[in-house]
Amino acid sequence: ENVADMLRDVELHFAYRAKQEHKELVLSGPEEVLLFCDRDWLTEAIDNIVKNALDHTESGDAVHITWKALPNAVQIAVKDNGCGIHPEDLHHIFKRFYRSRFSQDKQGIGLGLPLAKTIVEAHSGTIEVDSELGKGTTFTMNFLIPTKL
Repeated sequence: ENVADMLRDVELHFAYRAKQEHKELVLSGPEEVLLFCDRDWLTEAIDNIVKNALDHTESGDAVHITWKALPNAVQIAVKDNGCGIHPEDLHHIFKRFYRSRFSQDKQGIGLGLPLAKTIVEAHSGTIEVDSELGKGTTFTMNFLIPTKL
């Protein structure tokens, strides 16, 4: 699948919400990056991460979605400059039904990130989170590119 096309679909999915909330989705990456994947499922995983990023981004700010080809992997990152994830929560956010006691979000039930992680790992990928309170959060997904022997 063409990663740029897939991420433009994610952008379209959230375009109305972003506009209503005065937030911006910024996409950045090369056109020619390809990834062997189940497009529907991987889009679902990225949608969950982008939804969380928008939930924690202030009006007037942006969520950045970037991608690139590495020598042996394709990397996709979703970065916000929202409130950040409390250090106490970082090791738990991928657990089903986990809800932070620090969370202001009353909507979620704690399934989005665990589902995203399951989908990424089913694609032989990894997902990592880097977060700083008051500065924002970056979710980075790496998908190995199969090599021929």
